[in-house]
Amino acid sequence: MTTSNGRFLQYTDQPPPPTPQVLPPWLASLSSTPPSVSLSLSPWSHQPDTTMSIPVNGSMMGTLACHGFNPLAGDQNPLLSELAECCKDLEQGKQSWVAHKKEAEWRLKRVQLQLESEKASRRKEKMEAIEAKVRALREEQRASLDRIEAEYREQLAGLRREAEAKEQKLADQWAAKHSRLTTFLKQMGT
Repeated sequence: MTTSNGRFLQYTDQPPPPTPQVLPPWLASLSSTPPSVSLSLSPWSHQPDTTMSIPVNGSMMGTLACHGFNPLAGDQNPLLSELAECCKDLEQGKQSWVAHKKEAEWRLKRVQLQLESEKASRRKEKMEAIEAKVRALREEQRASLDRIEAEYREQLAGLRREAEAKEQKLADQWAAKHSRLTTFLKQMGT
């Protein structure tokens, strides 16, 4: 016997239920006896509505089984067979769609991880480039400071040389004046 848990058909060892009549009893009797003109209310016409709809959380096969139809019992009616085939196709389409969705999610996650990796790599490259520029600027700064220091020492050395030259000149002038004064004093003292 087939039962439905809302999504899958389950099979048990119990004997299958009697196959439902495809035609209502009053129409089925017409095929064996000649038609007569008599109207009667058939109990079949007062049965609850057996319209089939696609359930939200289950399969169409389960819905058919709930309404007393066993689409797997054989080809009693071509419409039922076609309906069962459509339900099967629908179920397969749904499974295919779910598989496609899972694969798309997996691919999206993979692309996200790849983009994160690329972002981290680009960030690292950028940081290394900036650090290289900073090192180059520091080296340039040291070279500039060394040039300034060398120019300062050169200017200082030039100023010392000029000062020594002036001092030597003044010393020479003083020595010459002292020599003349000494000579003059000697000449006066004689």
